[in-house]
Amino acid sequence: MATETYSTICFECHSRCGVLLEVEDGRVVGIRGDKTHPHSQGYICPKGRACMEIMYHPDRITRPLVKVGGRDSGQFEETTWENALEIIAENLSRCKEKNGPESVVFGAGTTRGLAPYLNRFLSEFGSPTFMAPSNMSGGPVVVGSAATCGFTMVDPDYANSSCILLWAHNPEQSWPGLYMNSIREGLKNGARMIVIDPRGTRLAQKADHWLQIRPGTDVALVLSFLHVIIQHGLYDKHFVENWCSGFDRLVEHVSRFTPDKVSKITWIPPKDIVNTAVTFAKNSPAAIGPGMAGVCQHNDAFDLNRALTILSAITGNLAVPGGNLQCTPPTRKRSCYGPDFDTFLNLPEEQAGKKLGLDRFSLLRFIPIPSPPQTVWPAIEKGEPYPVRAVGLFANNSVCAYPNSARVRNALRSLDFLFAVDYFHTPTTELADVILPPAHWAERDDVEDLLMMNHVMAQPRVVEPVPECRDEKQILIDLAEKLGLDGFWKSVEEILDYRLEPINMSWEEFKKEGRYYEPIKHKMYEQKGGFRTPSGKAEIYAEFLQNLGISPLPQFREPPESPESTPALVKDYPLVLTTGGRNIVYYHSSHRNIPSLRMHAPDPELQINPATAGRKYINDGEWVDLVSPRGRVEIKARFDETMHPRIVHSPHGFWHGVEKGWKRININMLTDDENLCPVTGSVPIKSLLCRVEKKQF
Repeated sequence: MATETYSTICFECHSRCGVLLEVEDGRVVGIRGDKTHPHSQGYICPKGRACMEIMYHPDRITRPLVKVGGRDSGQFEETTWENALEIIAENLSRCKEKNGPESVVFGAGTTRGLAPYLNRFLSEFGSPTFMAPSNMSGGPVVVGSAATCGFTMVDPDYANSSCILLWAHNPEQSWPGLYMNSIREGLKNGARMIVIDPRGTRLAQKADHWLQIRPGTDVALVLSFLHVIIQHGLYDKHFVENWCSGFDRLVEHVSRFTPDKVSKITWIPPKDIVNTAVTFAKNSPAAIGPGMAGVCQHNDAFDLNRALTILSAITGNLAVPGGNLQCTPPTRKRSCYGPDFDTFLNLPEEQAGKKLGLDRFSLLRFIPIPSPPQTVWPAIEKGEPYPVRAVGLFANNSVCAYPNSARVRNALRSLDFLFAVDYFHTPTTELADVILPPAHWAERDDVEDLLMMNHVMAQPRVVEPVPECRDEKQILIDLAEKLGLDGFWKSVEEILDYRLEPINMSWEEFKKEGRYYEPIKHKMYEQKGGFRTPSGKAEIYAEFLQNLGISPLPQFREPPESPESTPALVKDYPLVLTTGGRNIVYYHSSHRNIPSLRMHAPDPELQINPATAGRKYINDGEWVDLVSPRGRVEIKARFDETMHPRIVHSPHGFWHGVEKGWKRININMLTDDENLCPVTGSVPIKSLLCRVEKKQF
């Protein structure tokens, strides 16, 4: 049989690298990077190379399953699609009739590109709540920067930059296909590099300035940078005078954040704060790369992203080549999180107002992101502000993905009905009443425009789904038919034609082209007569925020659990714990059962300074107990001389290969889901307290 080669994009993470798939006799038999892809340029990571292992893994769920026994039985039997969809439709209808459509919530993980389809389905059903981890992955970047300059700081132009600032961002492990080629090009052309990170990553150790910050003190450091830049007169006076509002208020506000004072807060020497701020300001254009988790998992995540946007603004780096670009997806209102799909904008006002989280996070009415999961748990547990009784989870291992796993698991266990759509069994699917098998990304047609910097990419199906798996879009179409939702689309092709209408192409036309690009326009604020903000300027001092009860200037708040705010805890929990640094072989908690990936990272490893470990007589590679005020987990000590002696780092997403692994080796058994950012609902899991104990046998 002849081998055919197809061009598509990999969906194993948000980088969406271009790949070439080799197909023989209806099966994918090879994969390699596509050198013509504008971002990845031939790069492919271990997750992408594991494509065939994932698709044809013997444990892949390939037929609908229904629970046999009680919620905790973990036992399922195969059933037909007809029966599985009938069970789901009956239960969703029952919940809707008894408690209203808002009692049904759908949730999704971060990598399947399902937001537009799930949101449209929920709008047709009448539910305002789509739950996603945006509050801990990108949402605060969107909300903080959009509130400041009217666009999002997610498109740094590293290749043309003279200074690359990576703030809590390690793209070598998290976004290599999307960002690393442009970073290398920028460095090759002489760009300086600054890394703000408590860990000594490879990029940190190559940087001109690496500031090993105490986790959770980032806002203080940005405000000190602003103080230094203003004090030295290094800000862009023309831009500030013409395009910023409230600069005088900022000058007064940051005057308190002197390098000497902030050094005591951040554990960074004053001279390093000064030198780094000066380097950033003197090397223009400069691009800020915010870590999608690193700057989003704090109790002051909104203020942090406001402050970073202000830093870009006063140095004249907004919407300029080599700075932070203003990119618009060519699909515009029909992009992944476009307004044509948002439930808040597509439901009657009264019903839209029931979106979980709006009562607590008022700014989300104006800059909508999905409901934080932490607003859904009280609705399940206590019926506050109203009861949620049925949940559908798509590629979302909530039990391991979200902080305070014990609480998450108990909430899901207490539902009237739970269904899940996933490749493999997880600690979350074992709680489901029905499990549906989705098609792999190589087995479905789709388009991608999220974080693609003015591109939209085609992702055509190259093989038929492994029987009996179905494209999630088709699952929603079939479920909508069962529920009588006549306003939902009738075919996958109709869905994709709708997404592509703004570029005047049908899906059949577009998949032949493969990608579409619109040139990036710089300084759009000059052409449009201002920024998309209430004042038309970059909102340094934002009066409209004050009217919403939000500080008009970025405020530093000490982490709710830290050596400073909870000194009584330090005796029992002397170390600062930061969590969630990425590992290139995994994407959050997914694919932990894939042999080629597990070979590289079979166990969770605690990065700890050897001197810190030595005081507890802990050896390198030894299993230890990591303990926080909320519980304990088992983890391997891994010596790292770059770690600060008072800081340890734990990865996230581990659960596979150990009995009750969600409880024993899952770091989210230790994390906090109570002390949220008051604007975005972000969780403070980058800065906690802990201790390490030698295991007693």
